[in-house]
Amino acid sequence: MIKQLILHSLLLEKRNAIACTSIMAGVILFFATIATHTYVDEMNISRIDYRNSVEAAKTALWFCLIYTASRMFLHLSTRKTAIPYLMLPASNKDKFLANCIMTLGGTFVMFIVALLGADVVQALFNLATRFTTGSITANYVESIFNVEFQSNNIISNKIILSLFWVHSIFTLGSTIFRKHSLIKTILSLLGASIILVMIIGGIVSSAVSSNRDITIQFLVDPMIMADISSYIIIIGTTIGAYYWAYRRFCKKTIL
Repeated sequence: MIKQLILHSLLLEKRNAIACTSIMAGVILFFATIATHTYVDEMNISRIDYRNSVEAAKTALWFCLIYTASRMFLHLSTRKTAIPYLMLPASNKDKFLANCIMTLGGTFVMFIVALLGADVVQALFNLATRFTTGSITANYVESIFNVEFQSNNIISNKIILSLFWVHSIFTLGSTIFRKHSLIKTILSLLGASIILVMIIGGIVSSAVSSNRDITIQFLVDPMIMADISSYIIIIGTTIGAYYWAYRRFCKKTIL
């Protein structure tokens, strides 16, 4: 049944999926055009290096993930689109899971299509004008596996967990805000961050102004403790956001 739900959601969001993919491809292609340089390889052949445009591709991926998550339950904002969806013979659990799978999987599919599409366009353009070419996709894959995944397992794990954390937060935002959930969720995150910084700053300033010598003894290395704490916070808030989003989704299904 989850497969049918995913197909149903794809039919509803196909225009937005095409638009989002096209925008990502345009952004990647734009930055790949202005942030490239040529070099001569060992065969004395002129090549184009797209390593400087990899960050633009990564930014496009994060934006697509945020955009799709914030639109996950947009079809529940009006009765006209909500009633046909809620009448589907599936449980709320299946519907929620299908939407999560569609947005997460759809994000990576759209990103791959956009990356390959931009690669084809730049290759044709460079062959026609510069008589040489390079590959945005190859440089991106090289950056992912050589820099982020092989250099530090902790960094790569945090990147993967951060993807789920961002998806969970904006999924929750899509269940809380009926309209403009993307902007409102971002503003809510900024507000929460400001409040958290003020609280931490107040605690630190009060400790400093007390003129007391504070000695903290750690049972383990402080860096290891910081990594463990960050894992606990990311995983805990991700699970909590998904659960809260699911509970709010169940309430929205009651017409």
